[in-house]
Amino acid sequence: MNLRLVHAFLILLSAVLAVLFGFWCLSLYGREDGLASLLSGIAAFAVSIGLVLYDRWFLRKTRTL
Repeated sequence: MNLRLVHAFLILLSAVLAVLFGFWCLSLYGREDGLASLLSGIAAFAVSIGLVLYDRWFLRKTRTL
C-alpha cells in the first residue's frame, strides 16, 4: 500500500469519525436540548462532507503520480 492510498484511507476514516461524532451530538441534543450540541452536530456533518470532497480531489490530482 503506497503513501497515496494510506493518505486517502486516513481521510476517509476521519470522515466516518466526523459522521459518528455528528450523530452523537444530535443524540445529545435530543436528550438535553443544548444549542451547542446541535451546532456541533451540523458542523461535524459539514466537515465530513468537506473531507469526502477533499479525498475525491486528492485522488484525482495524484492519479498520475
